[in-house]
Formats: sequence, structure tokens, C-alpha cells
Amino acid sequence: MITTRYTTTQSSFRIGELLSKPGEYAYGKFHALQLPNGSEEFLPVIIAHGRSSGPVLWITAGIHGDEYTGIGVIHRLLTPELLTDLRGAVVSVPTLNPAGLRVGERAPYYLKKLDPNRLFPEPEDGHYAEDERPRLLEGAYARLFEEIKRTASVVVDLHNYSILSIPFAFRDPVYYRNETELTGARELHRQTNELLESFGFTIINEYASRSYLKRNLHRSVSGAAQLVAKIPAFTVELGGYLTIDPTIADAAAVGLRNLMRHMGMLPGDPEPLQGIPILSLDHPVRRMAAVIVPETGIVRFLIRPGMILKQGDPVALLSDIYGRPLGKEGGLLRVEESGIVIGLSQGAAFYEGDHLLSLAVRDDADPILKYPY
Repeated sequence: MITTRYTTTQSSFRIGELLSKPGEYAYGKFHALQLPNGSEEFLPVIIAHGRSSGPVLWITAGIHGDEYTGIGVIHRLLTPELLTDLRGAVVSVPTLNPAGLRVGERAPYYLKKLDPNRLFPEPEDGHYAEDERPRLLEGAYARLFEEIKRTASVVVDLHNYSILSIPFAFRDPVYYRNETELTGARELHRQTNELLESFGFTIINEYASRSYLKRNLHRSVSGAAQLVAKIPAFTVELGGYLTIDPTIADAAAVGLRNLMRHMGMLPGDPEPLQGIPILSLDHPVRRMAAVIVPETGIVRFLIRPGMILKQGDPVALLSDIYGRPLGKEGGLLRVEESGIVIGLSQGAAFYEGDHLLSLAVRDDADPILKYPY
């Protein structure tokens, strides 16, 4: 069971300017930024406030504007029936990237194609290039993060992975900066594991530590929640993007209700998780970008998400635009390491140096690590 760091009370509950009351839903806007035409960019916020006090679960979605399934999950979860037995509160933000949502693009136009899920706060002693920091949405996220730090017991961030991918949940590494933080880091890791197990999706570790920091994943929603706020958090990848898969959305809503039962927010036994593949693993795995394209051409995949591959197994055929094989073995491309196919890279035309797929490979590394700064 997690140690609740914040609980609601019988009185009102506030996020920004939005005020909720026990036994009710509250719907409102969290100001993000001012647009040049004088209108406002805002983040929609929904509070489901239970009649009894309890933990506060934050659910965020859509930080990449073309990833829609998280919106469907939130809509499925926040039913009138949820309030009947709810203890505590659920704070939902259906889109963290309204500009991207409006036009179906991963990043908002005013970020110049930068990844918005690398803009949440990092530790104050973190290192970054000052002139590389965008100002607008980063400031909005910083203000929202203060609300998360103030109120959240647990944070779950909803995403989609690739057009052809399986649903799963990411486990971030947990960092500590000195020996006095080590015990707390171990407890945070333990609590996060319990939450992931209760959610029920396949669990895949994020990139190895050095790559995790290099990719600024510690500034993702879940990464910042754990590293900066010390709140249990994880990311859920809900299969393919650009549409809402109803089966995966239904399963994620079940997983969230089971998570809430584990947190003591809902009564009853866990519901069965149905309709999605759940990989049976006897060891931890982490994601890895795999199979580098040796030269530019057209790719024909020979595999599908969820398949178990052994080192050297064929995964694709590479040809030129006329269909003539490129490279060795008649254009056959093979996987360099054994693992499970998480998802395939989007497209048919690939350039030299591109990666073709993501694998879940064995991970025996320590998930609790010293933060390097």
C-alpha cells in the first residue's frame, strides 16, 4: 500500500482557479499562455471530488497533440457512477497540448517542433543551456507542476507509442543525489512498482540511465514527478496514435479503477483486464531502439508488435523504389538482440541510420541510481 502524501478533506478542493466540492464534478480552465490574437490558451481540468477524504490521483493526457487515446480513457473513467464510492479526488487534464490537439500535431506550433514532454521542471541544480529553453508552455507546465506537487498522491500520464504497437506501461528509473535520499528513493521505487502491478499492463523500463538523461526524459511528466516532487508516477503507452482504440481505452479505464482500489480510493476487488495482450515476463525488460537501416530505401516489415525475437531473426526487407533488394542477403535485415517487439517505426521510406522498431530487452541494471549533478 502506498503512503498517502496528500488527502482531500470534506471541504472544498482547489486546483488553480477551479474549486470543487465533495460528491461533485468540477470543470474548469488552467491558464497556460496568452496568444497573439488576444485569446487564451488553457488546459482543461476536471476534478472528481469524492464524498469521503482520501488520496488524490492526477491523470494527464495528450501532451503530444496527435495522441488521442488518453482523452478517451479519461472520458470512460469519469462517469457519474465513479463519484458514488470515490474516496479522495481524481484530477484529470485531458490535454496538456491544446494547440497540438487542434491540428493533430505532436508539438504545438509555438514550440517549433520541440518535444513538450521534455519541458517539466528539473532539479534546481540541473544543467541546461539557458538560450535553448522555450518560454511559453514551459512556464505553464511549471505552474501546473506546483499544483501537482502540492496535491498529488500519484501521477499517471497517458500516451500513445507508435502506429503499430502494443499497449504497456513505462517504469522510470528513480534517482537520488546523496546517501540521505537513498532510503526514500528505494521506497518511491517500491511504491511505483506496486502501482504498476495494480494497473496491470505489461511493464517496460525506460531507456538505460545515461540515455534517459541524455534524452531529457527526467523532464517528462512522470520523470519530473518522481525526480523533483518524489511522487510515485508512471507513463502508460496506449498503442497506436492518431485515433482512439476503444478496446485499449476500455482496458486502461479498468486499469485505473484497479489502481484506485489499490490506493484505497474505490472499494471492491480488482476487475479483470481484458482485450489487450499482457506479456508474461520472468525478468525485467527495458526499451531499446533496434535495427539501424544501412541505406536509404523502402522497408517491408516481416514482423508484428508483440512477437518474441531471437538475435539474428529477420525483421524486414529493404529495397529501392523499383523493388530491387538493397544491401546484403537480398535486402534482409536482422535484429541484433533478442527481445519482444514493442512497436514498429512509422512509414515505408526509411533513411540511412533510421531505427526500424522498438524492442523490450532484458534489463538487469539497478533501477535506483545516483543523479549525476
